[in-house]
Amino acid sequence: MLIFISGISKSGKSSFAEKKLSELANKYNLQKIYLATSKVYDSEFLQRIEIHKLNRKNKNFITIEKSENLNEIINLIPENSAVLLESLSTLVANEMFYENKIIKPEIVFKKICHDIANINSKTKIFIIVSDDIFSDGIFYSNSTEQYIKLLGDLHVQIASESDEIYEVISGIIFNYERTVKFK
Repeated sequence: MLIFISGISKSGKSSFAEKKLSELANKYNLQKIYLATSKVYDSEFLQRIEIHKLNRKNKNFITIEKSENLNEIINLIPENSAVLLESLSTLVANEMFYENKIIKPEIVFKKICHDIANINSKTKIFIIVSDDIFSDGIFYSNSTEQYIKLLGDLHVQIASESDEIYEVISGIIFNYERTVKFK
């Protein structure tokens, strides 16, 4: 089962995703894996990461920290487990702006879709969390605009393949049902 959750920063999407994963993992008696994609860039970001770790301390998650190249850790993920990827938007940034180079968005798109498909095929539950960064109306540098478009393209692709889609706005959870899958 693939579940996609998006929302703006600090909307409550991570807490919802953890709760949803825990409920499903308990229902099916699955091991819970937290796939963390963040890199530590500064003390503020480190503080946010530490808060996330503290919030899930007693929730029996096994944490795998991998900021890019998810294919390298696929063997660490147990068969038929429940995996929470936090977050797609961070993963995309890490892959696209890799080692101070800008990787072509079409290459990153294919790579991330491939890695997600591999993880999804191995797990029973796979929840992907991402940020909604699409509505500020600001014009950015070309590379940032490419990143935003790439993330949007991935949202469309992942949502089209998801069994459940949620958006979290100010702690309010919206569940979207599809009647037509986009191809």
